Parts: sequence; structure tokens; C-alpha cells
Amino acid sequence: MVTFLFIYQTFAQENENQDQDHPPLLIQNARSVNSNQLLTLESAMNMTEHYSFVAKMSQQDLLISEAQENAALRSMLPNVSGSANYMFNSSSVNQLVGTSLGAQYGFPETNSSAGSLTLTQPLVGLYSLYNGLMQSSALTRAALQNRTQSRVDARFYGAQAFINAQKAEQLLKTAKSSIEVSEKQLKDGNAQFNAGKLTNADLLKFKLDYENSKTNLIQAETTYKVTLITLAEAIGIKNINLITLDDSDKSVWEAKSQKLPNLEKIFSPGMAKRHDLIAAKENVEASKYATQQTYSTYLPTLNFVATYSRNFLAKDITYNNVTYSASSYSDTLSYGLQLTWNLVDWGVRQAQISSTIASEQKAKYNLENLSMNARIDITNSYLQLQNAIQVLDSSKVSVQYAQDAYLQMKARFDNGQVTATDLIAAANDQTTARANLANAKGALDLAWMSFQKSIGGQLSTLN
Repeated sequence: MVTFLFIYQTFAQENENQDQDHPPLLIQNARSVNSNQLLTLESAMNMTEHYSFVAKMSQQDLLISEAQENAALRSMLPNVSGSANYMFNSSSVNQLVGTSLGAQYGFPETNSSAGSLTLTQPLVGLYSLYNGLMQSSALTRAALQNRTQSRVDARFYGAQAFINAQKAEQLLKTAKSSIEVSEKQLKDGNAQFNAGKLTNADLLKFKLDYENSKTNLIQAETTYKVTLITLAEAIGIKNINLITLDDSDKSVWEAKSQKLPNLEKIFSPGMAKRHDLIAAKENVEASKYATQQTYSTYLPTLNFVATYSRNFLAKDITYNNVTYSASSYSDTLSYGLQLTWNLVDWGVRQAQISSTIASEQKAKYNLENLSMNARIDITNSYLQLQNAIQVLDSSKVSVQYAQDAYLQMKARFDNGQVTATDLIAAANDQTTARANLANAKGALDLAWMSFQKSIGGQLSTLN
């Protein structure tokens, strides 16, 4: 027991030290935002992790489990209890109270005071208490995994909020560029219409395209503001004007020149590292000990009991011409074994056992279900990452093609070879290609974070 307690306290101390290492990082990230420095994906995840109320609640759940485990350990130690009294004994009811004759036969004085100390140590009950301790220990380990998982979830939420804001910012830039193109086309169209080189129908198409571009810009501005508000709430910043996003031309995945790992090599280690599966296994272990503890209720309760009592108002007693001093009989020591055995409870214990067996089976089913979903999650996130890499490569090529096509279409339009509809379509294709590229960059980073999450990673751009 001493060894277990030492390990437990050391482990708790290490976790406490790890928690204390994080606040300076949070303060540093908050200062970066407050000083209008660029907010990166990594800092956004760090700040969300420490601001998340779900993560804070899971930390409290861990503290609760640790306290319950500590209580379960201490319940195996001897219990020492004390009692004392000071009584006024009425002689009007019992006339021997307070008399010398009555004292010879054990009747109390008019005033009496006594105290006692009782030590109780469970013997057979240690088996039940041990199972309770093992159950609490397993639940503590599960709570530790749940705390880690809640922090991973918080980081993923922060990554989502940051990437969505980053994509919205890129789409806003694309919308602004698009309206500039539409405005120039409309201006050129008016000049050509006034020169008699453009029909009124084509001019109306340019006007319609310009109005559509204005609508898209308004929608892009609204989306950007909403994503900034969401990001600000996630990282704990109240003023969205303090947020300046990192607007690198490359995704984080591209900047790190990452390579897609082999699925077969990371599948089994990923399953082994998933915090939700580890927690589910600990819950199964806890339910097994709970069942064993319930079975132990059929055993008798056998305790070692020792009681030491003292009569503080004892007086000298003379009996048969022999005087007994107060100190010779005021103290009493009693010790022995105390047995209690519940023989008939009308099926209460059996019903409790049935309940714990069902709970144990439920925990096993939950583990199997989580394992199945985890296998799907790892495979799906891997394929999504693979797809995102390919989509980004294709999006880059599409942007180049769209730009070249628009320049050629613009030259042909100026020469009167194509209509306004063709030019507007080419401009819209260019806008769509740029928007798809912005979405592809964000989707790739998010797919990377999702893949890390699926294999039990800590979600970091530093990996």
C-alpha cells in the first residue's frame, strides 16, 4: 500500500507540474493577439485548449476521481473513533444513585462523566474495499484519458475556427478582386457602348455581373465577420479587431513539406494511442471490479474491535472492608472480533449483482462500438487527407488555367471575337478557381488535424 500511494502521489504531482507549465504559453499567445501580431494555427489551438470550459470541466472530473481513489485507499486503514459524555443522574427516580451503597453495586454518582476510544479494523471486508480501490483507480485512469481527449477536442475546435476564419478571409480577398474585375469590365463596357461597339444587352450583362459581385462581397464580409466572432469566442478574445490572421500563401501542411504516411504502419499504433479507447478499456476494468465488489456483499463482515474507556468522576469504593481506589477501576479495555452476517435480504444483493453485470456488459459493448468507429475514423481521415492533398494540387493548376483563359478571353472580347457572356463566364471561372484554392488550403490543414486526432495525436503543427 505504501508503494502504491507513493506512485500515485508522484504521478499526480507530475500532472500538476505539467498543468502549471501551460499558463505562461497561454499568456504569451494572448499577448501576441493583443499586440496585433499574427495569430497562427498553433497559437489558436493552444489558446482554445486553455480557454475551453469542457476541458476545464474534465480537469475537475479528474480531481474528483483522484479524491475518490484517495478516499477508497484510506478506507482500508483502521478507523479510530472517540466518544464522551457528562451526565446528571436523578436520585429522585433511583434512590441508590449518588449513595455509597449504590456505588458498591455499580450505580452512578449524581454526576458522571466518561469517554472512550474505539479502534475498528475490517478483516474480511478488506476484499471488498480492495475491489473498490481498484475500481476507483481504473476510473481515475479513465478520467485522465478523458481529460486529455477533451483537450484534443478543444484544440481541434480551435483549428476549425481558425481555418474557417482563414478561408473566409481568403474568400473575402477573392470577392474584392472579383468586384474590381467586374467594375473594370463595366467601365470598359460603358466606353465601348458609348463608342457603338457594344450592344445594350451586353452592357446589361456587365451591370448584372457587377451587382452579383457586390452581393458576393457582402456575403463574404458577413461570413468573415461571423468566423472571426467564432474564433474570438474559441480563443477567449473579446475584441475581434485584435485578431490578425496568418495569411500565408501556403497551407501549414505545404510549409512543413509533410509526406503522407503509410496507413498500414500507423493504423495499429493509432488505435493503441486513442484516448477514448483507453478510457473505455479502463471503464471495462472498473466495471469488473464493481461486479466483484458486489459479489463480496455475500461475505460476512468481520472486524477487529478494541475499546478503551474511562470514568472521569470515579471515586474510591470500599466493599467488604476493602477499599478500591478510583484509578484502579476507572479505566476499561475491551477487544475482540465483531461478526455481522446478513443471511436473508430477499434478493436485494442478487438484484445489485445483476445490475453490475449488466453495467459491465454495457461497458464491453461500448468499447467494441468505439473500436469499430475508431477503425472507420482512422481510415476515413486518412483518405480525406489523401484526397485533400490531391485536390490542392488540382486547385493550383485550375487557378493558372483560369487566369490564362480569362486573359485570352479578354483579348478576344476586345477584338470583338466573343460576347460579354463569354468574358463574364471566364471571369467567374477565375473567381471560382481562386475560391476553390482557398478552400482546398484550409481543407488540407483541417484534414491533417483530423488525421492527427484520429490516431491519438496531440494536434500540433510542430509534429
